[in-house]
This record gives sequence, C-alpha cells and structure tokens, in this order.
Amino acid sequence: MRAFFLLCLSFSLILFSCNRDPSAKNKVVREAWVPIYTQNTSAIKAVTAGAPRSTVRAGKIYVLGSIIYQVEQDSGIHVINYANPSNPQKLGFIRSFLCKELSVKDGRIYTNNFSDLVVIDASDINNVREIARTTGVFPDLALQYPERISPNSTIYFECPDPKKGIVIGWEKKMIDNANCWR
Repeated sequence: MRAFFLLCLSFSLILFSCNRDPSAKNKVVREAWVPIYTQNTSAIKAVTAGAPRSTVRAGKIYVLGSIIYQVEQDSGIHVINYANPSNPQKLGFIRSFLCKELSVKDGRIYTNNFSDLVVIDASDINNVREIARTTGVFPDLALQYPERISPNSTIYFECPDPKKGIVIGWEKKMIDNANCWR
C-alpha cells in the first residue's frame, strides 16, 4: 500500500510540474521567409504594356510567325521580334502579375493574371488592352509560397494570412514563428 501511495505521489508531482501553457513553449528563432502583402488588388489585376526589359526568370514560349511571346515567371510576357534569328529584338513587355502560362490565337494572348484567366489584345504592343477576364479560374495561384532552393530541401516560412492581403513576395528574416515549412 505504501509503495502504491509513493507511486501516486510521484506521478502527481511529475504531472503538475509540467508547463501546460502553450504560450510558454521555448520558441525557436530561425531564418525563415516572411510574406510581403498588398491590399491593392487593382494594381495586381492591371495588365499593362511596358518597355522591353531583361529576362530574369524565363518561362515557356509561344511562337507566332516572327514574334515570340516568352513568359517571365510571375511578372508577365516578353514580346520579341525573331524575324532575324541572329539579332532578335525585344519589342516590349506585357505586365501580368503571377503569369505562368500563355497561349496565342487570332492575335489574342490568353494567360493568367493572379488567379484569373485574361484575354489580351496585343495587336499593338504599345497599346495592349485586356478584352476579357474570368475570375478565380486558377485558385491555386492565389496561394503563393517561397520557392525551394532544391527539390529535396526544406524551407521554413511564416504561414500566409489572407486577412493581411495578397502575398506578392517573400523576404528572409530571423523570426520565432516559422510555423510552416515545405
């Protein structure tokens, strides 16, 4: 009986000496990615023409005659005149936030702008205009996460909070709430 009493007493002391307050957990401070937000959806959804620019994150291409349309990942579309293959000329850049893919038919560019499908009249590269938009076609594109350095690497980041706005980028910081990883 005495052994049972000592066992119960020991168990009670151990049980009640544990810290059950989740806010009192030891936080791990580590370098992680933190989302950059915007509330300005009109700027994100604006499809505009601009001057040619250098290619940084080249994506897929579409060739129509002597014109090449090349995706600049997450930014837009380069328009390149390829009539002289030894000297291609960039004609302009069509800005479309989170652009990933494109197709061209009858002088119209079909691409994504954020999570929407847009149709762009690019017959005049200096005066491109959106002629149709279907919202929410690509809902997964609205969920942006930082990119891995390599396919098998693990990166830590602060989980995006849709209440704060739309994630438009990521920055590395030392934080204690890197509660997401991939």
